[in-house]
Amino acid sequence: MRLLILIRHPATDLAGTFCGHSDPDLSAGGLAQLHALQRRLDRLPLGQLVSSDLLRARRCAEALAEHHEIVAALSPALREMHFGDWEGLRWDEISTRFPQQAHRWLQGFATFTPPHAEPYAHFTARIRTAAEEWLQDTSSATLAIVTHRGVLQFLLQTYCGVDATAAWQLSSRYATAVFCARTTGADIPLTVRETWHPD
Repeated sequence: MRLLILIRHPATDLAGTFCGHSDPDLSAGGLAQLHALQRRLDRLPLGQLVSSDLLRARRCAEALAEHHEIVAALSPALREMHFGDWEGLRWDEISTRFPQQAHRWLQGFATFTPPHAEPYAHFTARIRTAAEEWLQDTSSATLAIVTHRGVLQFLLQTYCGVDATAAWQLSSRYATAVFCARTTGADIPLTVRETWHPD
């Protein structure tokens, strides 16, 4: 694999919330974003495509895969973090209803787990286990991953040499595609070469 394309799924009607494992479909705006993304990737040969199995990512991945005449592999390892009692809430709702928990989250989300949520260490471990298998696969020159913002941030920081602030910014828009490349050798780190979004 020489080119890694990290794709955040298009928008849903729960945009702006801690959507987590909730499973909304794409909104009308999200479908328009998907069509723009298809046009951007139209002439790029996608050799392998893997995706979160949640509907908002799956719809995107399956549309891209069909166009490129490949099969999208669906993986629960690429799901967003499960936010427990915060699922489906906006940040203003969380900070109002759970002020102490919200403060602790801002102070250190990696060490504080909201009630009934998935621990951050578990979230990153499942992503890492799957990602390392895909990234070591040399059967395809191009790998596309369709997933969620939290997953993208972890992948960018862990495998593409991006710091936390840059990863937050790069993953901020729905239907964003981040193109990361390596020139030679599996041991050469990936670097971000281009970022695209439909807005």
